[in-house]
Amino acid sequence: MTVFVAVLLTVLAFAFIIYPLLRQRSPKVGLTEDEKLQELSSKRDTTYSMLKEMEFDLQSGILTEEDYHDLEARYKRKAISILRGIDDLKAGTSVDDEIEKRVLGLRQSKGRFCPQCGMRYQEGDRFCSRCGTSLSQGEQVD
Repeated sequence: MTVFVAVLLTVLAFAFIIYPLLRQRSPKVGLTEDEKLQELSSKRDTTYSMLKEMEFDLQSGILTEEDYHDLEARYKRKAISILRGIDDLKAGTSVDDEIEKRVLGLRQSKGRFCPQCGMRYQEGDRFCSRCGTSLSQGEQVD
């Protein structure tokens, strides 16, 4: 009986230790806006500290001038993208919304486009010159 309990406790302890290593981590899919903002703020702070650390490394001679400028440009681009993400979250707009607004503006200002292939067509055209799609249904506005 004692051997059975010892084996059972050993198996349970082994499973308890191994389980976190074997389970797959789920990606952060359903983050709320606060969590996303907190994550971006953390990334921003980390990027700022890396920029300060690189400057210190340059002054202490660990980094060459060329390496410093290369890394500085890379981290500044990363910081800019993080700051844009924070601004978008605070403003309540996403990058996709901004792209859609620009595409809609271009389509309205520069003419008409085929709904099938995206080819530009003139106002009087009845069919697309590229794919042959009938354009009359797109022009009917009630």
